[in-house]
Amino acid sequence: MVIGDYYFDPLTSSPALFLDLGFVLLAIALFWFARILGGLLEIIQKPPLENMVRVAGWLLILTFAIPHYLTRALIYPNLNADQGFWTILYAFRTVSSVGLLMAATLVFIPVFLYWRWCNEYA
Repeated sequence: MVIGDYYFDPLTSSPALFLDLGFVLLAIALFWFARILGGLLEIIQKPPLENMVRVAGWLLILTFAIPHYLTRALIYPNLNADQGFWTILYAFRTVSSVGLLMAATLVFIPVFLYWRWCNEYA
């Protein structure tokens, strides 16, 4: 499919689509985990930190899954047509990597604190 002067290839980038669907499913699992963690933190009467896990799920979707799919469907087919796409490619890769790192950190902090709070009485 051609959009303006550029080629858009949504179907042949199916491995990227499967990876992105996997990360969306991971984000859904994080939303479910946030509900469970919120209940557990309420039981042990600690501050609610499950919102950090929800933010991590949205970060996975917005900063990893969407830019990754756009990179595979729009930027890779047009790398030979316009050299400016290399800059966009590396910017999208940077956004994806930093977003993934931030999401992992946002999940690790509440899990570590829950583990520490549960083990201080043991």
